[in-house]
Amino acid sequence: MPCMDKMQGQSRRAVILTIDDEQAIRESFHLYLEDYGYTVIEAENGRVGIALFESHKPDLVLVDLRMPEVDGLRVLEHVVSTSPDTPIIVVSGTGVIDDVIEALHLGAWDYMLKPLQDLSVLLHAVRKNLDRSRLILENRMYQEHLEVEVRKRTEELHQAYQAVQQTNQQLQQSEKKYRSIFESLTDVYFQVDLDGVIAEISPSVYTNIEHQREALLGNHLWDLFVEADVCQGMRARLNEVGVVTDLEALLFDGNGLERSCSITATRERSSEGGGRIYGVFRDITERKQAEAQIEHQAYHDSLTNLPNRRLLLDRLDLALSRSKRHGYAGALLLIDLDRFKTINDSLGHSVGDQLLCEVALRLANVLREEDTVARIGGDEFVVLLSDIGSDTQAAARRAQGVAEKISYELSLPVRIRDHELYITPSIGITLFPIQNEDSGVVLQHGDTAMYQAKAAGRNAICFFRPGMQAEADKRLDMEKDLRLAIARDQLKLFFQAQIDENGEVCGAEGLLRWEHPQYGLIAPDRFIPVAEETGLILPIGEWVLQTACEYITKWSKGELSQSLSHIAVNVSPWQFRQPDFPLQVEKILARTGTDPRRLGLELTEGVVIDNVADTADKMASFKAIGVKISIDDFGTGYSSLSYLKKLPLDILKIDRSFIEEVTVDESNAAIVGTIIAMADHLGLEVIAEGVETQEQLEFLYNSGCKRYQGYFFSKPLPVEQFELFVSDSIRRRLSNCES
Repeated sequence: MPCMDKMQGQSRRAVILTIDDEQAIRESFHLYLEDYGYTVIEAENGRVGIALFESHKPDLVLVDLRMPEVDGLRVLEHVVSTSPDTPIIVVSGTGVIDDVIEALHLGAWDYMLKPLQDLSVLLHAVRKNLDRSRLILENRMYQEHLEVEVRKRTEELHQAYQAVQQTNQQLQQSEKKYRSIFESLTDVYFQVDLDGVIAEISPSVYTNIEHQREALLGNHLWDLFVEADVCQGMRARLNEVGVVTDLEALLFDGNGLERSCSITATRERSSEGGGRIYGVFRDITERKQAEAQIEHQAYHDSLTNLPNRRLLLDRLDLALSRSKRHGYAGALLLIDLDRFKTINDSLGHSVGDQLLCEVALRLANVLREEDTVARIGGDEFVVLLSDIGSDTQAAARRAQGVAEKISYELSLPVRIRDHELYITPSIGITLFPIQNEDSGVVLQHGDTAMYQAKAAGRNAICFFRPGMQAEADKRLDMEKDLRLAIARDQLKLFFQAQIDENGEVCGAEGLLRWEHPQYGLIAPDRFIPVAEETGLILPIGEWVLQTACEYITKWSKGELSQSLSHIAVNVSPWQFRQPDFPLQVEKILARTGTDPRRLGLELTEGVVIDNVADTADKMASFKAIGVKISIDDFGTGYSSLSYLKKLPLDILKIDRSFIEEVTVDESNAAIVGTIIAMADHLGLEVIAEGVETQEQLEFLYNSGCKRYQGYFFSKPLPVEQFELFVSDSIRRRLSNCES
């Protein structure tokens, strides 16, 4: 039988045909689904897709709607006409929603909108629709089996009845055979008259819905139905066509509870105008629960049980529609947890997961029942406030108030195991409707505002402004260009000299610059945040270390060797937190033949304080091979003697913000003097950054600081100019010595 063939075929790996003219999408679907045990075949257009469908008979089809030659709708019509039981999921951009609706009318089972930010949505959709296909096939097989069984049982009963007329012995044999079959049934067999009075029902009625067989005989089957309209509909269909197949109905069980059952029944008419109704039913409660669970998983985050991106967009679509129709304003708040990655990486994913669940709980407690809080991935949450007034200013104040309450609640300490954790949120707010934007655009606006909040220093609240989108687009262009910067040799290291108390060059700091072909020289404060957010900071950081070490090796073999005994480079927090970072540095040192004692790594105080134990271990490994460690911008962060005493540091760099007014501001002068004295007490070197005047230099010298860096001596220079600067310094020194 066809159903049996299909079911047997599903014992193998399910075959999925993906039809899309965009290769990147096909490949991402292919790689992701194969990881979950599916066999994936690809077609670059509708014509090839139809041919592959005919030759491979896949279990499920993913098809794009807009394609050249043969579009997705024609593919859909072909599949539905030749194999209506094959699940079809259409994949389309948000701009062709009318085509999606038409596809659903033509027989598509499901749809997804491009771009898919979270491929787990694809996995949910594939699993759900394959399960649905399987259940349909199982039910069809079951109905075919029931029809055979009913005909078979009816024939057996008919033969038994005829046998009774012949001999009493044959009657006893037939009765015994019938009773054995009747009592061994798993499903419930029933026979009623046309009024529904039960003439016979199998003992399996107890295992299915907990009624005793004897108590039901002579009573009305219709009384078991929970929904009167469903019962009336079944009886009407039996009167019209004589059969109902796989009718889902709620029946009362023996305890008065509702059970989902599947009913198949036939009406048999007699020549006198009477007749009977017979059939079977079975309890499908577990199947319905499984279907409900699959449906829930498709629309909810598995960790926090909050709505996921898919359900959020559905509710946002509804809120947008209501806002436009009734003139109400709504707001979308996109929330990102500051420093969550640090906690997750240093304390483990289990702690991170518990923290996310606590955040979800706090967000839910802040909101009204009609509001929605969703988790759309990682540490990003979204709050949807619908119907918050018709006045835009009042709506903005309402959204601001909710954001401030969220910020307060999330900033309270969280106790997980033995850890007391502190987090803060960056919150982007966008009001809607602004124009005729759809849900995807609203979400994009919220994301843009959130990034603006992070750029403002984190733990901030920022409203979306139309001009922000242009900035976001520009940032996206920068990200795209940055991905190619290393390969196209656009990254450059500049060097700024460090000067000792005798006015001689004693070292340098390597500073990264990006030589963009269109925008010229780009300073790191513009592109490093983008690199950190996208993960590009890791290959860029490795390039900086590699390049700096190559120059160190070169300079150590020539006339610059004595003056450039120490070259420092900045290390990103993301780079330093990599578990294998010390090993990476050792490999680069070995690969470039660099003396580790000439290399310095500069860290910010924030990196140190995030995880003092891990930082100390890594610093000790660097100390063991001779690499020097500096704390950059000292005094602006978490300055504390407690961590200075625990860490094997070498150098403190006084931040330029203190040096700038050290000769005119007594507080700054006191802070600088204290840092120098503290470093001397701890046996640490001190470098003053941002020295720009003779007066600053004299103050620092008189305070005991012996190393300096700043524009008073030299700005950061390209390699060739820097080498000339150091060479000139050496010649001046030699000339002074000779004179």
